[in-house]
Amino acid sequence: MPIRIVTDSTASLPPDIAADLDITVVPLHVQFGAETYRDGVDITTEEFYRRLQTSPVHPQTSQANPAEFAQIYAGIPGDDPIVSVHVSTDLSKTVESARQGAKQIEGREIAVLDSRLAAAALTFTVVAAARAARAGASVDDIRALVDDRAQRTHLLAVVTTLEYLKRGGRIGGAAAFVGSLLNFKPVIELRDGIVQPVTRVRTLNKAYAAIRSGVAERAPNGVESWAILHALAPDARDRMHREVAAGLDADGDKFDDLAVVPVIGAHTGPGTFGFAFVARP
Repeated sequence: MPIRIVTDSTASLPPDIAADLDITVVPLHVQFGAETYRDGVDITTEEFYRRLQTSPVHPQTSQANPAEFAQIYAGIPGDDPIVSVHVSTDLSKTVESARQGAKQIEGREIAVLDSRLAAAALTFTVVAAARAARAGASVDDIRALVDDRAQRTHLLAVVTTLEYLKRGGRIGGAAAFVGSLLNFKPVIELRDGIVQPVTRVRTLNKAYAAIRSGVAERAPNGVESWAILHALAPDARDRMHREVAAGLDADGDKFDDLAVVPVIGAHTGPGTFGFAFVARP
């Protein structure tokens, strides 16, 4: 068996791809009051957003605990190394929890890596790591791959409000927008592992234009792979495909319909849409 790849549910991995590449996905937790759900296991994306918009209680999110990680690591057959690639440490304590869980497993090499990414941006890295593992890559090879992707992978998104990011404490540099968003739509990005502001615009036309120009600026040599993500916003998904993705000459992975999963959506809110991409070197 090759090196085994583990990630978490923030990676937005389609189940068929996870199964095909033998990637183990650890569900993070979403909590409405006293009720706790495992992301993608006990609650679907659609169920989550319906509840998010009607519940008087704002959901909290949390990482899987060390015991859960230990149980998952112990359940992976064989004794080949495990590489566990997770959401940015500036957004979640998942890496810390995974490392604590790994310490409970004796006699097996487990490398826990901070991707500095999240959501659809993490999708590319995890898929690339699994393919590299299948091709015979070493742990150090995959570590170098993850570091490289952290530098070349970008995520630009439009959120209808920063309120959810503010409540969840994940707002990062985008806090500069708070208090000045009346009739504006914030365009944000995941940069250096945290949420950062890009610009604020008044219309959707300008939001799409900001994403197009953001892609061109961040990928001057072109785009290797791309993904469209959205939180129950199919019209935005379709428009992103027409106005952003269709103009790109990408020969790598293309994901045209990735969900903003509950543990991310709790912070970005419904209606969010965005574009993730890997810039060519």
